[in-house]
Amino acid sequence: MSEPADAANGTSVASTGRGRPAGATRKGLETRLRIIRGAREALEEGGIEALTTRRIAASAGVKLATLHYYFDSKESLLIAVLEDLIAEMDAAYRQDVSLPSAPEDRVEALIRASWRYIQRTRGKQIAQTELTLYALRTKGSEWLAARQYNAYIDFYGHLVFEDDADEDLRRIGRAVARQMLIGIDGIILQSYALQDLSASNDDIEAHIIAMRGYLRRLLAERDRPR
Repeated sequence: MSEPADAANGTSVASTGRGRPAGATRKGLETRLRIIRGAREALEEGGIEALTTRRIAASAGVKLATLHYYFDSKESLLIAVLEDLIAEMDAAYRQDVSLPSAPEDRVEALIRASWRYIQRTRGKQIAQTELTLYALRTKGSEWLAARQYNAYIDFYGHLVFEDDADEDLRRIGRAVARQMLIGIDGIILQSYALQDLSASNDDIEAHIIAMRGYLRRLLAERDRPR
């Protein structure tokens, strides 16, 4: 995917700057989404090794030139896949639960919603782990792993508080999000490896208690006179 080609004449879109911006039309948006979903399907079914341009194009039902037109590198496509996964996760969480107003209760509701989503999306969870490992193992792509985790942290952090316009609340939200991810990631891998749902449910309950206490401590430190 290193040579993005204009579908009309095979020239490099990156070098010429010509051509309609990807997704500028309804058909363009639909084509772009089909490519992203094709990449997701390949990643979830066969892992990073299956994420070839030919397989993605076949899954999306597009020509290779069309795929290169919309995505000029594997990394740019993986970013789009990541954004699509997070958007889907956001929609699923919001449909699953109405978040309470109290921050501690919101954290608990978020962890429970996350765990329900994880249990029904095993392929997606493994794919996201493989995406992280690919980025860390591929020289020059380490930034993709950082972008991936910052996206997760931002996602959870923004949901911890109804209004995070306050700089301190944003900082606290991100701190809680990091700890939430540390626990959830570990529980995911342990759950899949040991296949002991009862133990994993207990781990989630322990994680909720820990996160409620952590948030309470951070808020108390914020309100402490300086």
